[in-house]
Amino acid sequence: MKKWIRSMVPIMLMSSLILSACTTNAPVKQESKSAGDAKKGEVVTVNFWDNYTDTTQSKAMDAIIANFEKQNGNIKIKRSSMKADDQRKLIKPALLSKEGPDLFAYDAGPGYLGVLAKANLLMDLTAKSESLGWNKRFPAWIQERNTFDKKIYGVGTQVEMLGVYYNKKIFKDLGVNVPKTYDEFLAICKAAKDKGIVGISLDDKDQWPALHLESIFYTAVAGKTGIEAVLNGQKSFDQPIFAESLDIFKKLITDGYTTKSPLAISYEDGNKEFFTGKAAMRMTGTWMVSGMVENLKEDVGFFPLPSIKPEQPLMAPGGIGGTFAVSSGTKHPDETVKFLDYMYSTDTAKTWYEASIIPPMSIDINTINANSLFKEVVSLSASTAGQSYSIDVLMPQKVNDVTMNDLQELIAGKKTGADVVKNKQKAFEEEKAKGNY
Repeated sequence: MKKWIRSMVPIMLMSSLILSACTTNAPVKQESKSAGDAKKGEVVTVNFWDNYTDTTQSKAMDAIIANFEKQNGNIKIKRSSMKADDQRKLIKPALLSKEGPDLFAYDAGPGYLGVLAKANLLMDLTAKSESLGWNKRFPAWIQERNTFDKKIYGVGTQVEMLGVYYNKKIFKDLGVNVPKTYDEFLAICKAAKDKGIVGISLDDKDQWPALHLESIFYTAVAGKTGIEAVLNGQKSFDQPIFAESLDIFKKLITDGYTTKSPLAISYEDGNKEFFTGKAAMRMTGTWMVSGMVENLKEDVGFFPLPSIKPEQPLMAPGGIGGTFAVSSGTKHPDETVKFLDYMYSTDTAKTWYEASIIPPMSIDINTINANSLFKEVVSLSASTAGQSYSIDVLMPQKVNDVTMNDLQELIAGKKTGADVVKNKQKAFEEEKAKGNY
């Protein structure tokens, strides 16, 4: 969920970045011939970059590639998997060089995929979407988050949500249930504190975790429509309601309901605090389902933070974890799109679900081998109320950088919610003026 983009890279630096990809096994040369140039029966290689470094998810991707290659003997998928941060530093110069991947994972949103689209570095997939029936296969909101200037530039990789994991054993010991109101949520925090248990495992040493808390509390206070008005340019982040959202979050810390000194705790250590039963709850995303089950088995559940303003419907912030896009410089677009289409077909849905990934198409959850927590999350993701926005994946990196620093100042008690939203809107306006949104 962390972002990095550089708009202009000198040629020498661009070359060094591409060469540095060797340390992550990233391909930089397209050695195969295009579909049009390849002779009958000749194998075409599609260079593919992804971010599935998790063992379970990586195995799922390998299985999908193997099945695709069995069905398409003339297409070879050359996969390179790397950390998202590494890839973000490499992708734009790689695309500009015309020697990068044919297909690659990237962050959706105007500040990321939208920037590449404006730079004409992406293949327009609108016609392919219509001919392949993507408009019927994928929910409209997923298509919208890959659409810029009425053109589709990608396919969402997975559905993600931000919410609250809870330790079922601790809840039982405290005599509490999943909260339906924010007052009930606060009562659980107090009950845990009274028993010497951390109410909410909280960390922000790595800075990006607080961005997720921002989205959670904006959703619970300002709601999806309030956030949407800002994203559409109708209103500003610099409003009392958004400042109030952050002050409510900060009060959890000052009231002693969270981990002490969260700025000194890493995300990994925050997870460990929750895994070891030292905390009743943990606010993070659904990408942690596998880790939660691995450590807590059946003793972990998940719920959206209850709405703080009664007029706001219960809703989790979320969206697509990323997108797969095709380089406009690919020499074999047909084979590349064929593989992209296969990755999110009925043939692969079960593979994704069993790797605890919610793909952008539905399936009967009872037909797959999945743990109860994952089934619970899938059910919530299909809620008729829909989802709010995970804001950081939509904002330009400069805006996220400013916000991450300010949120740490908020947590430390050096800034108020009003300070944070004022600076966020200022950075947002600057980035929009530069064409980065």
